[in-house]
Amino acid sequence: MEFAYVRVSTATQTTDSQISDIQKSYPGIEISTDVCSGTVPATEREQLSRLLDKLRKDDVLVVWWIDRLGRDYHDSETTIRELLNRGVTIKTINQNMTFAYSGNDMQDMTTNIQLTMITAMAAAERKNRLASAEAGRQAIKQDPKLWAEKFSGRKPNMERKAKIIELLEQGLSVREVAMKVGCNPSTVQRAKKIGSI
Repeated sequence: MEFAYVRVSTATQTTDSQISDIQKSYPGIEISTDVCSGTVPATEREQLSRLLDKLRKDDVLVVWWIDRLGRDYHDSETTIRELLNRGVTIKTINQNMTFAYSGNDMQDMTTNIQLTMITAMAAAERKNRLASAEAGRQAIKQDPKLWAEKFSGRKPNMERKAKIIELLEQGLSVREVAMKVGCNPSTVQRAKKIGSI
């Protein structure tokens, strides 16, 4: 059977483009969707963990890109290798790649090398992006007025804060509130602390 998985970080983001791209190649495919921070490990994502339990040998899992399957490339790689060992094939839309173990040592070695290379390249790319961002911040810090303008912070969303406090008072957990409101659990924790709940 064929299944697909998509994820976005917040309720303000949309899965439309991922779903559209997947459905062009796989019309009618069953799609599981999570709205959760990219910092949440694969096994702790509600829909993904259900899907991981459902997948069996010879099933196909379609994702827009492999980074959807974990909180970082290491977590994604771990998830992918577990699925491959179960006989699940993983197909990506973004780079049109297929990952599968065939039982042929040479082909399986090639798959492992591809996964390792993609993971290493992604980690290096992330490091470069972070270094570039830090260099930009350091350049802006040289001008205190510009720094204050650029990093004055967002104004608090009082409506969202009130909703968070209301849901917490109803007895929902921090994670449940974050899912309902469409924010990170850390945002709920801050609202909880400020609201003294």
